[in-house]
Amino acid sequence: MKKSLKHSLFSFIALLAVVGLEAPALASFSQQNVNIFSEEIEFLWEDDPIGLSIFLERTEERLPRFENSFKQSSVNLDVHWTLIAAISYQESHWNPKAISDTGVRGMMMLTQKTAKEMGIKKRTNAEQSILGGANYFQKNLNRLPKEIPKLDKIWMALASYNLGFMNINLARELTLKNGGNPNLWSDVSIYLIKILIERYANETNEFEKHVQAIEYVKRIQLYYQTLSILNREKEMLLLAVN
Repeated sequence: MKKSLKHSLFSFIALLAVVGLEAPALASFSQQNVNIFSEEIEFLWEDDPIGLSIFLERTEERLPRFENSFKQSSVNLDVHWTLIAAISYQESHWNPKAISDTGVRGMMMLTQKTAKEMGIKKRTNAEQSILGGANYFQKNLNRLPKEIPKLDKIWMALASYNLGFMNINLARELTLKNGGNPNLWSDVSIYLIKILIERYANETNEFEKHVQAIEYVKRIQLYYQTLSILNREKEMLLLAVN
């Protein structure tokens, strides 16, 4: 695992060396730097080393093809492009042809209704899907009160992306009613479970929507943190050679 991760981090350094950077410029980005990034990521994924291996492989093989689209989609958003990429990985593993058994499809797994709402004509078009998903996320973010702390607001908007805004709004109301803080995701997520059980548990004998909803946000948090670390590694190297 450690070898695989270090290979991922070193690949970018090797590329720069090939295009003509001199050794002294690369020296400042030492083995110690790579070890720090490697250990930080491995700590985050300590419970899922196989998932990390797959994720790193796809950051090398799939993400470069769509990275510019993620960056373009986030130009007018309140979040970094790596968050949009993290949402997309959770939804489709960066597969523009992905489709679920419920009919959502594409990079951002948009429903027909959401795609139409966001002005997207072809959900399997990667650029359109990314733009539509990014704007839909921002729409959910904008609907939340300004007084909510930025990170808590992001986590609630992610849950809204997955579950619909109404469920998050109901959970915030129930949180306040029970003496919790409706502006903290840690509080709202507790009462979100109650709302989902109340609204959907009778739909199936194997109800897991409340578990999936919390796990959904946790997985995106993990992908977002990992992409942020990898992106920081690249930025540090660029600073070192400029």
